[in-house]
Amino acid sequence: MTIQMVNGFPVYAVTKKEVAYHPSYFQQQAEKWVEGAKKDKLTDEELENLKQKYNSSNMSKKDSIALMGELVEAGIISKGRATAIYLGITPLDESKINPTKPEGVLTKCDDVSDRKNNSFGSLGGLGTMLEVGGLDSYKNLYEYSKAATDVDVNKSQHFQDYRKFLEILEQLKA
Repeated sequence: MTIQMVNGFPVYAVTKKEVAYHPSYFQQQAEKWVEGAKKDKLTDEELENLKQKYNSSNMSKKDSIALMGELVEAGIISKGRATAIYLGITPLDESKINPTKPEGVLTKCDDVSDRKNNSFGSLGGLGTMLEVGGLDSYKNLYEYSKAATDVDVNKSQHFQDYRKFLEILEQLKA
């Protein structure tokens, strides 16, 4: 175990030597993905092939992960973006972070916590929380992220890619 000091506070970190590490199913699959050449949309043929495999109205955790892998390999989203979507990561505007303030960094947190008391990212991802990853689940997480962030949702590459992912899920709906 190592101990580091961050802003005067001790931070304890363990390594693989002290604690056995077993990657999640998502991590195991993501390590196999090879990113394709970046493109904005799927061809009609690619979309038809995905429709034969997936029904976004009722997807298992494995189906959701497999679809993300296919989209990464098709060049629609990057591995990093697929991971962020799966884990429910909400981007922050780092220019608004004031490290001298102890109350945190998410400027809209107080506004959102009154309406929605969910912390998807801390649960290890949407798939872990619901054991499913269909269209409705991802739409809910997208709306939560939009409400919780302080970035410009219309300009953020994260949200642009997320909308692209949701559009594909909508097209795969049976």
